[in-house]
Amino acid sequence: MSHRSFSNISIAQRIPISFSSAQALGKPTAVTIGCNSGFSMPIYNSDNEELFFTLKIPRRWDGTTDPVVTVLAHLGNTEDVGDKFQFQLSYVCNSTTGALSATTNDVPVETTVITDKTAQYSTYPVSFTLDATKIINGCEFKARLRRIAASGSEVSNEIIVTSVYINFKRDKLGSKYNY
Repeated sequence: MSHRSFSNISIAQRIPISFSSAQALGKPTAVTIGCNSGFSMPIYNSDNEELFFTLKIPRRWDGTTDPVVTVLAHLGNTEDVGDKFQFQLSYVCNSTTGALSATTNDVPVETTVITDKTAQYSTYPVSFTLDATKIINGCEFKARLRRIAASGSEVSNEIIVTSVYINFKRDKLGSKYNY
């Protein structure tokens, strides 16, 4: 019987969107496409169209490998090859026993529209690599997603965000805390 190492196994978790702020402000605009739902994201300005997320960092995370947050972004309408859009994920990891932090770690990622994905609703997974030194097992991960201006040739339409996931490399099957 061989023993399997957990060094190459990851945990993928969906990060819940904090719907209360979007519902209270009516922005970003909720979008429904068939049985898919999400939010339409214009470029951030004083309208404060942003999404918030909260997740408890699992204790099964190895504590050293940079986690990766992936946002499923979709073109709101047909776009041209070479057009760009950019998102910024700002995050913090708060201790469950300490004070809240007002400081954020900001990770911008720009995406370019490619030849086979110019049609309306084409999906672009946008991945943000987090700094493992700024995260602690068991802490409350808080994040904010904003669409910011691209470096050039901006897409003409809003981008739709439907889901957000985070991947952690794990080093154990579970923990006494069961999360």
